[in-house]
Amino acid sequence: MAHDPLSPSDALRTRTGAVLAVVSLLVIVYSLVIVGQVLFGLIVGVALPISLYLSYRLFAALDAIADGVQRIADAREQGGTEGSSGSRRRSRQREAHEASRSGSAAERDAPASQSSVTRESVSESE
Repeated sequence: MAHDPLSPSDALRTRTGAVLAVVSLLVIVYSLVIVGQVLFGLIVGVALPISLYLSYRLFAALDAIADGVQRIADAREQGGTEGSSGSRRRSRQREAHEASRSGSAAERDAPASQSSVTRESVSESE
């Protein structure tokens, strides 16, 4: 089963999230009060934690994609799964529908003028 990534509020409830939040607040306060540079506080205190969280979410999404591809590969490898037999059944039904709609294979492959002549000659010979 794929790992469910944490929401931002859930991430703050973890030990790592709480430490990161406290460090970010300290950096923002330090940059505003002591250094007097707002941009430093925004870059280190806001942009860095957001980029770390987005990287975590991207990794979780890629992990979920890899899990899904692995499940698809396992299902194809087994071969006799319910999904593949259902698709075979649907393709057979589609072929039967096409065949009933267009008549025999000879009529379907022949041009329109030849197929009408062929039908007339067959009905005359009977």
